[in-house]
Amino acid sequence: MPRRRVRLPAAGLLLALVIGTGLAACGGDGGASATGGGTTEAPSGGLSSGGGGDDTPAGAPDDMVVVDGATATVNALDNTFQAPDIQVKPGTTVTWTNKGRNDHDVLPVDGDAWGVDTTGFTPGAVYSTTFTTPGVYHYYCSIHGTTTAGMVGTVVVAG
Repeated sequence: MPRRRVRLPAAGLLLALVIGTGLAACGGDGGASATGGGTTEAPSGGLSSGGGGDDTPAGAPDDMVVVDGATATVNALDNTFQAPDIQVKPGTTVTWTNKGRNDHDVLPVDGDAWGVDTTGFTPGAVYSTTFTTPGVYHYYCSIHGTTTAGMVGTVVVAG
């Protein structure tokens, strides 16, 4: 099955996320102000690599938003990430914002070099990390999912 990619500039992705936040069935208070948060740098090694004939590493999801720009945003709503599967270039900072009514966390499936637990990701909180090395980085919310189902997402670093 061929991969379907959607290319959006960072501003277009942000607009799509803002519009999507208002339409989300499980969404929370989209007007919450961002407080708290932290920034870390992702590990220097990707979790899986290889290729299927293009510059996308093996293990990447079929449907992902390709973000062109130095920053990318993922919103955590109640029971879902908006733009859960994104592709970015090395050096991109990905920012997760808790726009839901509940506590969340953002945990890497493999390792613990990045991520934020529930005490640092309450409603309105922001967490950022910079991905420097190509690879596939799967993540999840342990409150509303498992490593393979529920509230899950992927950051693909390629290019």
